[in-house]
Amino acid sequence: MKKVERKTKEIMFNTFQQVQKMDEVPYFVKNKMLSAIFKMNPNKWRVIGITEKAVLRFAENEFKYKARMGINRSHIHQRSVRNKALLAKTDWKLDEWWNYFYDRDECILATSTENMSKEELKPSFKVPDNLFRSSGYAYSVKEDETEFLKKIYEKLMSDSNKEIGG
Repeated sequence: MKKVERKTKEIMFNTFQQVQKMDEVPYFVKNKMLSAIFKMNPNKWRVIGITEKAVLRFAENEFKYKARMGINRSHIHQRSVRNKALLAKTDWKLDEWWNYFYDRDECILATSTENMSKEELKPSFKVPDNLFRSSGYAYSVKEDETEFLKKIYEKLMSDSNKEIGG
């Protein structure tokens, strides 16, 4: 995983503090400002897991990313809740602030239906660091991701055949 430079963290934190001090600015505007600040994080929206249904959808698409295939990065922690908590606390230290933000910037690859569900998402498989990296609002699926998807799909099919064969 790409290491986030201390200077980047400092710039993000100092900018956050300026937004936090804007008493006259409504929350919905501050929330948009924080989203813009957090885009400076080179490891934003880290994928840490994937659901079984998302693996099956990738298999249907030959383990490649295709526009409108219906797989989203689903945030484990609601960004608006995280941002309200960040703004509410006024005595953050840089490292404490960074860790709170970074630990709550994790995602799971899930189908659109799973993402829109009110149920808590649980990953079926853990995703190793550095896979499905952010590319704007999308994520990348290259050779390493394809190999990972094929491997867990084979495991999934092997496990389901064992259940069927009893």
